[in-house]
Amino acid sequence: MQKQATGKTNTKTSRAHVSEAANELVHESKKFVGELYEEGKDKVSAAQKTAKEYTDDMMVQVKKNPLASVMIAAGVGFIISSILRK
Repeated sequence: MQKQATGKTNTKTSRAHVSEAANELVHESKKFVGELYEEGKDKVSAAQKTAKEYTDDMMVQVKKNPLASVMIAAGVGFIISSILRK
C-alpha cells in the first residue's frame, strides 16, 4: 500500500515538473515572439523611411529634368511592353 502512495506522489511531482516546464516554455515563447514582432516593426519602419527618401529624391530629379524623366519612363515602358509581348 505504501508503494502505491509513493507512486502517486511521484506522479504528482512529475506532473508538477512537467507543468512548470510547460509554463516556462510558454513564457519564453511569448517573450521571443514579442521580440521578433518589435524587430519586425523596426525593420518595416526603416524600409518605409528609406522608400520615402528615395521617392523624395526621385521627385526632385523629375522636377529638375522633366523632359529626361518622361523620355526615360517612355523607354522603360517600351522595353517592358516588348518583353511582355513575347
